[in-house]
Amino acid sequence: MKRLAGKKDEDMGEPLAKMRLQSKANSLLNATNVDTKALEGFVRLLKDSPENGVPAGEVMNVLEVIFKNLLKRSEKRTPAVHKLYEETWVLLSQNLLVDSECSVAVKVCMQLIKVEAKHPLAPKKGWPTHRITEILETLLNADETPTNALANYGKYCKNLDVLEVTLKQLLKLVPKEDFKDMPVKAMNFLSIVNLLDLGKTVLSTADYHVEGAKSQTFDYEPNKTRLNDLWLAIMSKSSEVDEKLHRQLLVVLLERIINHLNDPIQLTDFLMDSLHQFDGPIALLALQGIFTLMQKQNITYPDVYEKLYNMFYPRMFYNKYKARLFYLADIFLTSTHLPENLVAAFVKRLARLALQSPTEDAVIMVRFVCNLLLRHTGLQKLIRASHASADEVSDPYNETETDPVKSGAINSSLWEITLLQKHAIPEVANAARFINSSLPIMEFDLAPLLDRKECNVFDDELQSKAKQFALNYERPANLALPKNEFVTKYWELV
Repeated sequence: MKRLAGKKDEDMGEPLAKMRLQSKANSLLNATNVDTKALEGFVRLLKDSPENGVPAGEVMNVLEVIFKNLLKRSEKRTPAVHKLYEETWVLLSQNLLVDSECSVAVKVCMQLIKVEAKHPLAPKKGWPTHRITEILETLLNADETPTNALANYGKYCKNLDVLEVTLKQLLKLVPKEDFKDMPVKAMNFLSIVNLLDLGKTVLSTADYHVEGAKSQTFDYEPNKTRLNDLWLAIMSKSSEVDEKLHRQLLVVLLERIINHLNDPIQLTDFLMDSLHQFDGPIALLALQGIFTLMQKQNITYPDVYEKLYNMFYPRMFYNKYKARLFYLADIFLTSTHLPENLVAAFVKRLARLALQSPTEDAVIMVRFVCNLLLRHTGLQKLIRASHASADEVSDPYNETETDPVKSGAINSSLWEITLLQKHAIPEVANAARFINSSLPIMEFDLAPLLDRKECNVFDDELQSKAKQFALNYERPANLALPKNEFVTKYWELV
């Protein structure tokens, strides 16, 4: 019984501590004059947390309520209160880098910014941009990339006023050293830049964090210029960086920068070098950049299909960006005017890889093969060849050939798809049966399949209803075994 009571007390301890904090905060706010000693006690609680047993998140929430009220009352903003407020900001900045507390810390910081914008502290006026600078400097100088804090701050960057202020301040915070000499700080900087979304969705939503900022309409052109200046500064620091930073550079370029550059054609050398000097994710991201330039700038790249073809290899299934590869390949192979021997090589490569791939990827590749056969009806002879006699085991397709046109795929067959009909997973086997009858009229939509994981395939199999099969041809009447049962024929039950 004592143990149960102890557990109950422990469960009640945290709510009681929260209630006491709130009660003390109410007493402080209802007093005629600010009790600076009591306020200092709250700040000290945050400073000593969690060693003092009080959750830092609860203290930060209480301090938010206290200072939001004090900032609104000019008569209570004494020098002592101002000093404690600045000390609180230092402690909030420290908690930004604590994974368990960063969400509350970011929220409290941004709420205080909202109030401070309406009730600025002298000598500051208007939007408190210096607070954003404090947050950015904390994130930038972290010993390791603060993923959780960045994700929480990124939610506020969807507000146009926060977005504009962040962009302005980042231009001032560009590291003076080359990125290769400080990889962690460089990664932090690029991760912050990756939060800056000037896309149509954010601009059309037109949300603002501070209501007063709505009167100053967000102007795209000046911010586009700032983004161009920021990218030029980044590129000037990015020579000879390691693969991890190079990959992050490409991610930021593709997701946040390339659509807003004044002269994207200048990226050609950077993307070409990335494509030829690296393999795997970096080459794939560079290929996506080149495709964007081909679409919007009409550049030509004669070896693009050969590079794309050679990106399909067994190790790609463990690539973080494999969904992009399928997406890009689908777009590149959309044209019905491509040479059949080129497309045949992709069909064979996909079919061959489907034999070695995880379940979810095998389904995508089988569907992709079907789509390519629909686009290029001349390749349907590969299906007829796959129904040839079992004695014909030779395959002219050379999977080690790097040039798809010379691979000999056009003279091969789709025996791999026939073999996949015996796959252990019913979804793969059923997908591969498309060659047994007339091809579908419409192409398969690959988009829903790109984000599927093996657990999704497993869940779908659990939900599917299986046929019920009889396990006995005689209905049992009692616990005795049926007559003519093999068990009774060869063994005696004692």
